[in-house]
Amino acid sequence: MQKKIKMRFLITGATGLIGRKITDIILKRGDKINVLTTNKKNFNIVSEVDFFYWNPEKGLIDEKCVHEVDKIINLAGSPIAQLWTEKSKKSILYSRLKSVELLEKLILKNNNVKQFACASAIGIYPSDKDSEFDENSSEISNSFLGNTVNKWEKSCNGIERSRIKLLKLRIGLVLSNYGGLLKPISIAVRYYLGVWFGNGKNYYSWIHIDDIAQSIIYLIDNNKEGIYNLVAPNPVTSKVFVQEIAYMLKTKIILPSIPINVIKFFSGKMSELLIFNQKVSSKKIVSEGFEFKYPNLKSALENLLK
Repeated sequence: MQKKIKMRFLITGATGLIGRKITDIILKRGDKINVLTTNKKNFNIVSEVDFFYWNPEKGLIDEKCVHEVDKIINLAGSPIAQLWTEKSKKSILYSRLKSVELLEKLILKNNNVKQFACASAIGIYPSDKDSEFDENSSEISNSFLGNTVNKWEKSCNGIERSRIKLLKLRIGLVLSNYGGLLKPISIAVRYYLGVWFGNGKNYYSWIHIDDIAQSIIYLIDNNKEGIYNLVAPNPVTSKVFVQEIAYMLKTKIILPSIPINVIKFFSGKMSELLIFNQKVSSKKIVSEGFEFKYPNLKSALENLLK
């Protein structure tokens, strides 16, 4: 018997780390997916998906992408983990702002869309070893990342004022074998090149790739709105993070830590990606019924590095 179609999603950034996982889960349960892509070569990679072209930075979008769409998941944006030249910093910011702007114009005149989930990041919070940040925290990091995420979230205000439910998803450090920070660190640790920066006491608020995908779908399925921190319940220091990887890979850390001033000298403002210190709470989503499959780092690494 054919599965009953529950709803139709529009996903941007569907070929990215999180987008691929979400797309796979949604397709397996029988829903339909429209995908906006900047690369027309993606059109035939998944036969079950309807692809549409857009180019946010040029203001181009195929308006047919929202036909019969109930929910939108916006994960679009130029990668943050790239060399921060003036050109790339503009692309990181404006690719996000223009994406929201294009989608907003389209969906505000479309009667079907009921919910808009937009990726954000915990980079909006200040780097502070003495604070734990929840969704009510009003402090904003005075940094490139903080300012970018703040402007990104504010760009959604037009949608928030409409009848459409708006979700702002503040995503932490995503752990996966296919991208993100875990892969290069685990490779370095495997070859006895693992290291942390400074005293290693800065906090990493992380989340397993399965949990980030499932938490986003959970919030959408339960018609939630507002800000949610999407991080595992147990953040760890960068030193513990590297040591746990070494333990899992049955190797040792033999190199001394890299002084913070050395990192800043070689990487400039981009050093905030390496020495950030954000202890972020996920109590809100847990209190609303979401159960993490990988609540602690050991269980996450056992799954990913086994």
